[in-house]
Parts: sequence; C-alpha cells; structure tokens
Amino acid sequence: MALSIEPGTIYRRELDGTLQMDYFIYLPKSGIQENRVMVTIHGISRNAEQHVKGFAAQAEQHGAALVAPLFPKSQYPRYQRLGATVHEGRADFAFDRVLQEVRALINIDPVPLKIFGFSGGGQFAHRYAMFYPKRVERLVLGAPGWYTFPDAERPYPYGLGSSEEWPQLRFTPRHFLGIPSLVLVGENDDIRDDDLNKMRRIDAIQGLNRVERGERWVQAMNSLARAFQENTDYRFESVPNATHAYESYLAHPPFAETVFKFLFDTT
Repeated sequence: MALSIEPGTIYRRELDGTLQMDYFIYLPKSGIQENRVMVTIHGISRNAEQHVKGFAAQAEQHGAALVAPLFPKSQYPRYQRLGATVHEGRADFAFDRVLQEVRALINIDPVPLKIFGFSGGGQFAHRYAMFYPKRVERLVLGAPGWYTFPDAERPYPYGLGSSEEWPQLRFTPRHFLGIPSLVLVGENDDIRDDDLNKMRRIDAIQGLNRVERGERWVQAMNSLARAFQENTDYRFESVPNATHAYESYLAHPPFAETVFKFLFDTT
C-alpha cells in the first residue's frame, strides 16, 4: 500500500470490505521515533477525530503516530463489550483490520499496542487486553463506566466466566495480568448520570460511580497480580476539576502528557 498521508494532517480513511469501519490517522511532522504508534478509542459520543486533535501536540513532541478507530453505532452498537454476543458484529475483529491496514500504510506494526480508551473506549480497551493480552503492551483507561472484573465465577462481561452468549470463552489471567495499566478518572466524575450503567449487580461489586469503580478494579487487578506473583504496575489517578465530559480532561494540560508518558514508559 502506497503511503499517501502528509505528516501534520488528520486523515479519515475507510476500510475496504463489509466491516463498515472508518478510522482517523495522524503522522507527526517531527517524524515517528522508535516505531511509536498510539491507538486511542472513543466513548459513546464516537468523537474519534477529537481524540486525534487532543493528542496531536503530544504526538509531535514524542514522535508518535496516532490511530483512532470509529465504531459506527449501526454496526457496533455495543463495541464496548467487543460485541454483545458472538453473533453480533465483532468490534475486535474490525479493530484488528484497522491495525492491519495501518501496518501496511506506514510500514510500522502498532502491535504490541499502546492503547488509550475513554469511557466506553476504556471498556473496549481493557476487554480487548483481556481477550488478546499478547497484543497489548500498555494500557490507559479514562473513566470507564464499568469493568470486566478478574473473577472467573461471574459471566463475561461482568467477569471472566463463559455464558450463553459467550459459551467458549477462555481467559489466561497470567498473561493479561502482565499489562501495566493506568486508570484516570476526573475528581468530579462521581455523578450517577444517564450514561452510567446502574445495574444492581454492578453497583454491588464495582461501586456507585466511576471513581469507586476505577479504584475497585485497580485493587482487584493488583490483588490477583500479586496472587500470580506478578509485579505489574496498576495505578489509579484523579484528574483535577474533570467531570465526565471529555473536554474537561483535555482542559487539564497534564492529562494528555500523562497518557503519553505512561504508554511509552517515559519520565
């Protein structure tokens, strides 16, 4: 595939075939250093282009390409779960096709991934990491509404167990417990808004808001990692003055830099 992307410009590309999937890509004018590619996943507002714009300055500073898939609601209504059932359009399969095209386009393999996801995108990102741990290197989650907990007794997507919808799921905790992960949640993102999943089973186990749920997931992952004698870096950090509006995260200047530094393990 011939390179047709001018550095410093945001491009929207459409996948060939039947997957009905677009993505945005940005190459830094400063050049790509050390084959760096950051993948960012939108929330249910599907503001993929805004993600690229919000991280463009860091992409230039750190010499990283940006890739932002766009999951159309018509094809992937519950992309956060990778697909609600094995019979629905599989968001993980479409995502992998995006990665394949990016590799052919820029001659750099985005895998193993450095991936950020916000809200519903954070749900997608950590579940993708659990499904495909060998394809993910580092992970930043921005305020997911709820999580898949590392509990084999609860059916997916609440835990790691199989279910009628996902009858043959098999997870390997030792593998995904090796992925360093950072959860970022706004200090004011503690409201039970209309977009928050309020199912009783989630409230009881995970907490009543995004702050509690993020803290409890990090605690659960740390606990299981220690049980497997994995010294993985799981962190929870608060973003000052941020609500659940993505703009409020971008309005806090250290936010984007925190994401980049964690993903690329720089100081």
